[in-house]
Amino acid sequence: MLGDLLAWFTGKEVNRRKFPRKRKPFHATYSVDGGATRRPAIGLDISGGGMCVITQEDPGRDEFDLTALIEQRTVRMRAKVVWRDRVNHQGRTVHRLGMRYTGIPADDWDAIVRYTTDRPVSEENKLQEELEVVRMTPDETDRLLPQVLQQRLLSMLVERRRLAPINPKQNPLVAYFYGGVARRNGAALHRLTIQSKVVAPDGSDEHFETRFLFDDRGEQVTMLN
Repeated sequence: MLGDLLAWFTGKEVNRRKFPRKRKPFHATYSVDGGATRRPAIGLDISGGGMCVITQEDPGRDEFDLTALIEQRTVRMRAKVVWRDRVNHQGRTVHRLGMRYTGIPADDWDAIVRYTTDRPVSEENKLQEELEVVRMTPDETDRLLPQVLQQRLLSMLVERRRLAPINPKQNPLVAYFYGGVARRNGAALHRLTIQSKVVAPDGSDEHFETRFLFDDRGEQVTMLN
């Protein structure tokens, strides 16, 4: 679900990987001694799940610390080699490593996801961008949000009296707004806002706007307000 929602949200085609991958060279460093010394590397691509780098020498370990400079921000992570080969780069034979993160600070992971989906990386722009959401059409809602998850969200609204009891013969008075991914307690969670309406007996309308976070499987759902 995560990849499909992110691809739709950013206007990109669906990436076969779980996270969109940005193929653009960037400066990187790596350390095999806990940061005491660092050696230069070149990043070839990066995503929310891992990265590909080239190094002049074989690091000699399968798991080590790295830094990557994306835009003007340095992000730090620990990663494990999942594949490796040797290629020619600018007339020299170098080591190319495909790596998967084994540890990364939440803020750095968030910056990488924003970078790979062409969203603001800097904190100043991030605060404004986080206020932005995109309205989902009924077709997009049905295609991207599983019915089980939709029913659970609507049931939570009914329990809070922010929506009338569900009538199978009528469409619920709701609108969905997707806001991308947030990082909470080390987990990637979807941000969703639902606008709902309850019609009172006298015909007047009462409007609500409820914010949710849910995991990629739609099993852990949190109502934020």
